[in-house]
Amino acid sequence: MPSIRHEIPLQLLRNRPEVAPQIARTVLGLAVPDLPCWRPGPETVTLLSPGELHLDIVLVGTKAVDPEYAIVHEVQNSCGATELERIALSWPAYVTHVRQRLGCPVALLAFCPDEPTARKVASPVETGHPDFVFRARTYWPGMLPAITTVAEADHWPELALLSAPGHLGDPERHAVLSMVLEAMQKLEPDMRVHYHDYISKCVPARYRKEWEKLVAMAIENYHWESDFAHEHQEIGRVEGRAQALAGSVLRILERRGLPVDDSVRTRVTSCSDSDQLTRWLDRALVVYSGEQIFEGDPRPQA
Repeated sequence: MPSIRHEIPLQLLRNRPEVAPQIARTVLGLAVPDLPCWRPGPETVTLLSPGELHLDIVLVGTKAVDPEYAIVHEVQNSCGATELERIALSWPAYVTHVRQRLGCPVALLAFCPDEPTARKVASPVETGHPDFVFRARTYWPGMLPAITTVAEADHWPELALLSAPGHLGDPERHAVLSMVLEAMQKLEPDMRVHYHDYISKCVPARYRKEWEKLVAMAIENYHWESDFAHEHQEIGRVEGRAQALAGSVLRILERRGLPVDDSVRTRVTSCSDSDQLTRWLDRALVVYSGEQIFEGDPRPQA
């Protein structure tokens, strides 16, 4: 099953395809034309012989109807021998088959978690044909510019999330993480829980408390507008504040795909302390299991 660290970068590009050509031009120095329209393209290419190539995402730039340029974009989080062998066999084919299908120039970009992985993934691939050497254009979060101002976060919210894991040094960490939360307000509301989860998995353990504190402050101060957010954040309606909070805690855990066993459910629903429930609500956005929302709390009396 694809991990959240694989799927979220792709979701950000699907949400706003022009992010990929922006990175290609300004970060990788590729001569990608500045086209007025970019859209997701075919992610599966049928071969002449039985079989298919399954790409992560294709982004197609157009002036009118016909494709003018295409970017195959992969997310590659590992670089073991098996992965490098697969890349060497498949990625050159991605480029040639997409070029054949769309009839336009094609470049392949790969987003990697760190510089060592990116360098290995970018190793030249000798195809065997004279002068036909394939090399993916790779980048990692630290290669992207740090997003540290509200103006930048509002204009390129996707880049704020993609770049954040590479800019968590002491001088800029607080600003970078704060702008991640600012950027999330500009992205699709129903994906915010997943974006929180993605950043939480990228933040090193030594900075986790700082991130959780920023998340808690954002939840307290942000005016939620989506139907999803209202369902989980509106407090004090119909069934009362504590009951609504308890429902929100469990719903967020479930929406994040975390198992909620009977002991967790019982402890949450039987709690009438709104302050305690609010702390669990904050933790529900960043923990990796239902039980973790109780960490640091006194054990319940038997």
